[in-house]
Amino acid sequence: MTDALRKLTWVVAWLIALGAATAGLAGATDVALALLALAVLATGGAAFLSFRALADVVRQAAAPSRRLAASVAARAEPQGLEAAEVEAIVQRRIQPVHAGIAGLVRQIDHQPYVHTELHRRYAQLIGATDEPMPVLGANWAATAPTILFLVDEILGRDARRTLVECGSGASTLWTAAALRHRGNGGHVWSLESDAAYAEVTRENLKRHGLEAWATVIDAPLVETPVAELGTVQPWYDLSGWPDDVVGADLLFVDGPPGVTAKMARFPAVPQLMPSLRDGALVVLDDTNRPHERAVVRHWRDLHVDGRRLRVVKTVGRSTVLEVGSRQDDGGSPAP
Repeated sequence: MTDALRKLTWVVAWLIALGAATAGLAGATDVALALLALAVLATGGAAFLSFRALADVVRQAAAPSRRLAASVAARAEPQGLEAAEVEAIVQRRIQPVHAGIAGLVRQIDHQPYVHTELHRRYAQLIGATDEPMPVLGANWAATAPTILFLVDEILGRDARRTLVECGSGASTLWTAAALRHRGNGGHVWSLESDAAYAEVTRENLKRHGLEAWATVIDAPLVETPVAELGTVQPWYDLSGWPDDVVGADLLFVDGPPGVTAKMARFPAVPQLMPSLRDGALVVLDDTNRPHERAVVRHWRDLHVDGRRLRVVKTVGRSTVLEVGSRQDDGGSPAP
């Protein structure tokens, strides 16, 4: 109501001023002076209402600070805290905000480097063809930092040659291209629940001449018992999974979609750990989301075949973990 009145007052003031100007041009001096006086009054009223609105905005913006100050004061007074102690409490309360802002700034600063490096990898792996790679970070695709990490793991000194994926797409093409460039064998095995999307990935592999380095397996989601969570939830049907995929170097988990279950991606480790070698990496995408962060916490507490996972690093919005050996975990030695 106040906002509407303020706008109306400004309109009236301008109309009166326009009337005063018109009367002055017509020679009606007395009328012009009277209208000018009314215009001044209307303008003053509009300005008053505008300043009130601005004051309301300032009060609303200051409300969180007042609440924080009141909260600190309420804790400080009965405990007889000194000024330094009060300041320490305030700093603890705002530290997560500062940390979040600092992390965002680091990511923004890092993006030009990541995309420059990815362009270099494209020229290195794909060459001077006109075939574009899938857009990264869109339609559930992995982001540039994660793709760059996967590619560099394949091209690095300790090359990772056998890769397993939960969810096909951009990562399948980039890793297959890295394997082709590296040479000496290697393969990507990708589980895909969406038959249409699996076909799209296969067509992209053919278009880039990469079908010899990657296989997309049709694996519809089926109700799967998850003993570790005490649940039955949708996960990939492994009936088409090759029995000879053993000693894999890297598992990239970018599926199933989070809408299928609260901990949709948890089964990847208990189901596929037997296919991974000691020292293999497990890369879980989308750990900027709470459910994926919960998956990481549960994986760290999990024992599968006498082995555990430890968190190595964070890359973009992905978390990288490493498979420990039986000896490292204190279990029985490997045969």
